[in-house]
Amino acid sequence: MAKKKGGKKGKHNRDQSVTSPESGEAQFKSEQATLPEETPVSQESSKEPELATAVSEVIGDQGGKDKKATKKFKTQLAKFTADGYDVSPIEAMLDSASSSEIKDAIRNFEEGTEKNKAIINELGALNFTGFESEVEELKKLIAEPLSHKTAAEKFASLKFKRRSAEIISALDKMVLPAMKPKAEALKSRIAESSSLDAIEIEFSELKREYKEAYAEEGVKAQVVMAEPEQAPTESQRSRTPMKVKDIFLLYKDGRFISHHTNRVVSKEQQKELFGDLKTGRNFLRSPKYVAQKLNVIPVENRHILVQSGRFTVVIVITEGSVDPWSEKIVTKVITLMEKEDAIQLKAWNGDVASLKSSGKYMQALLFAFMKLANKGTQ
Repeated sequence: MAKKKGGKKGKHNRDQSVTSPESGEAQFKSEQATLPEETPVSQESSKEPELATAVSEVIGDQGGKDKKATKKFKTQLAKFTADGYDVSPIEAMLDSASSSEIKDAIRNFEEGTEKNKAIINELGALNFTGFESEVEELKKLIAEPLSHKTAAEKFASLKFKRRSAEIISALDKMVLPAMKPKAEALKSRIAESSSLDAIEIEFSELKREYKEAYAEEGVKAQVVMAEPEQAPTESQRSRTPMKVKDIFLLYKDGRFISHHTNRVVSKEQQKELFGDLKTGRNFLRSPKYVAQKLNVIPVENRHILVQSGRFTVVIVITEGSVDPWSEKIVTKVITLMEKEDAIQLKAWNGDVASLKSSGKYMQALLFAFMKLANKGTQ
């Protein structure tokens, strides 16, 4: 019984010690004991603020990157605009396309500008007469760099048409009967072909053949070997004095240097004059041509004299009988002229001004022939 009493008393004392205002520590424990129990927070709920913060940060960073990229794209587009290009197709992509898509578009645009510049340079170097409308269509494509592949295809087609027309025009001028069938056959192959590689080879060979045929059939000439040391015969005395109308000076490969005359040439006479020049120039390729000798080509009521030195060729257009002193006079003048301009003539670059002595010697030759003609009329 004593234990029981003591037990109750002990319990009572413990309760009293918890609620007693005399002990601060005991009072604190009592207040803690009366607080309601906290509801446990789930692990997922506790992570929601952290996840929201992370997403917000990522979105904010990405937004900054997009703004920076867009600014860079706009700077690039401004440069294209300053160069005169229409960038509206790419500007339309800025609000809807991804950065990678815009980058690809700009890269394609840059590639197009470079390729189109190459087309523009080549376009300016070629003659496209007769294809003006197609050239205008091509220029519109060139102005749009994103269409550079289409522009390249259009330009390749245009070049093919231009070169085909050029070859056909040359073939139309091959009028010698012996060569006409070959020229017509090649024209037919051009119309059926999609590539000119093989055509170009055949055309080159045909031109060579035509030159040889022209020298044989188109120019009938004879070589006159003058012997001025011999006294003129009675028949020579009765001949018509030779009058020189024009003198042409050419380089040995046929390049034109100068023309000399003492008469006024009308437009009608010019056509005949340069026809004679062409005849004399073509004769240089004839198997009948003799270098450094006087070659005489009879043409209707006149003669074309052709004589060469080491570096130059003189073509003289004359009327009347060929004077036997012609070869000696031309040889003397060419020899003196080539001696003075030897350095320039050895590897002449086409600069007429560098041949300082050619003009005065050709004038001297013209005067010598005039003096010879006057002597023949006395």
